[in-house]
Parts: sequence; structure tokens; C-alpha cells
Amino acid sequence: MTVIQHLLFVRHGETVGNLEQIAHGQTESPLNPRGVKQALRTAEMLTNWEREYHHVYASPMSRAHQTGKHIAEALNLPISTHEGLKEGWLGDWEGVTYAELDELGFARHSIKDDDFLGHNGESPNMLGTRMEKAVTEIRHKHPADNLIFVSHGAAIAHFLARLMETRPAFGHQYLMHNAAVTEVRIAKGIRPEITTLNEHQHLPEDLKVDPTKRNAQDSRR
Repeated sequence: MTVIQHLLFVRHGETVGNLEQIAHGQTESPLNPRGVKQALRTAEMLTNWEREYHHVYASPMSRAHQTGKHIAEALNLPISTHEGLKEGWLGDWEGVTYAELDELGFARHSIKDDDFLGHNGESPNMLGTRMEKAVTEIRHKHPADNLIFVSHGAAIAHFLARLMETRPAFGHQYLMHNAAVTEVRIAKGIRPEITTLNEHQHLPEDLKVDPTKRNAQDSRR
């Protein structure tokens, strides 16, 4: 009998850095009031999700962990953290504005080169590999469970590009709104399937934040 496992990826709610348009890769930036409301709405929505989930795993960074705690509490699930679910490391470019990141060509270079290291941070391939390793490790601990992963925009996008074997490794095609969810169906011997991508319709208009409408190309962090 083929065991089907569902993985639900949730991007954290809006942060102080998102609102100020500052790139916080692995720099702490807490949820702002709108981000908390987004997280609570997503948690409420998931109480009526079509399938049952069994465990929440979150990045240890406060913006993801706080989002994950709201979800775990709403679903009465245990929550754990995993270092491998952190956002990508921007190296020398941690803390620059989105506009500056765009001028430096971060997205442009990363889309063209899966091994771009011009910022002395993580390349797209490095981030994809780290996320893949973390998700695989967690799945091996819970082979029969459906799992929720609360992480970050770039980290999730890079993982999905790796999982689906799509190019570029930068994964911009899997861009997610704050507090949006993406669900993946996985079974041994069968190609993974994205059954839900960037679901954010549960958020009222005043809580929707479209990352493609910000000033710079890379507003996913």
C-alpha cells in the first residue's frame, strides 16, 4: 500500500522588516501587528482544512516560530523548531533595503546563476540543499504523518524548486504572500504534486500583502 504524505508550507506573517522594506535574511525581525493578525487568520482557516495534520515544525526565527505557535495552538498540535528551516543567509547584504538589494542585482544574479555567491551568503543551490535536508530529516521522523512547516519566503520557494525539479533554483515562481499556504502531496515512486500554491484568499483585503508589488524583486524574506 502506498503511503501518501501531505506537507503544508506556511510563510510567516508580515514583519517589521517587510513593512520597512529591509531585507532580513537570518536577521531577527518580529511580526508586526498586521503579521500577527495574518497568522491568526491562517491558523483559523486551517482548523477547517480538508485533511488532518499531525505536527508543526517551524524555523526558530521569531517571525516563523510565532506564526507556527498560533497554528499549533489552533490545531492543538505539538510544535518543534529546526535550524534547517531558517531563511537564506544574505551575507554582506543582510539588512540592506529592498531597493538596494535590487540595485546590487541579488535577484537578477541569483536567477541566472544557481551558485551565485557575490554576497558571501548562501547560493540558491546551498539554500535549496539545506531546506531539502531539513524536510527529509523531519519526514523520516514522521513517515506516516502529515506535517506543517512554517518557514520563510525564499526558503520555501527554493525548496519547492528543488522538490519539483524546476529551474531556476532561485524558485521565484513559487513566491508566496505573507501567511499564505502551499500544500504538497508526496508518495514513494510518484512525482510530488503541488495541490495548493500560495493560498491566501482567507485573508481579508487589508491583510493581503502581495510581495510582487513591493519596490524590489526580492521581497520574500
